Amino acid sequence: MTDSPSANGSNAMLNAGEQQQENFSDAVARVERLGKSLFGVTACVVYLHGEEPGLHTPAHQYCAQLPLGKALHVMPEKSAPFSPALGKIDNFEVRFYALHPLRNRTGNIVGRVALIHERSRAFTAGDAHWMTDLVALLERELHFSAYEVAPSSTDSSQ
Repeated sequence: MTDSPSANGSNAMLNAGEQQQENFSDAVARVERLGKSLFGVTACVVYLHGEEPGLHTPAHQYCAQLPLGKALHVMPEKSAPFSPALGKIDNFEVRFYALHPLRNRTGNIVGRVALIHERSRAFTAGDAHWMTDLVALLERELHFSAYEVAPSSTDSSQ
């Protein structure tokens, strides 16, 4: 039994779509690895709104519940040797996080990138610039992929 030309075309389109989604998943994993190494933090997490919560690590779940603004947000704003814990993930207490919104082509917030660390740390203007660059790389991948993410219901940028 042979496939009709239209069926082959449909299969090719499905395979191309799967490949693009796999490539975006690879880009997300790459950004998480780069962020963790570049900033020397415990975790770098990419969380896309509307994804299944069961597919994520506790760090992703922690990131999902953080309040998200329109721009980079750093907590605590200043490094202190004995800062209180901001939360807990598995076996470590979070004492620092930097959270940056992730936007789609139209500028709607569709996710977030977070740096999470178990110790308080300074976050310089240079760090903020690198974080913005890292997010821009992922946004570029998102814009060129077929991967669709719904805007956040709390997105006030519209």
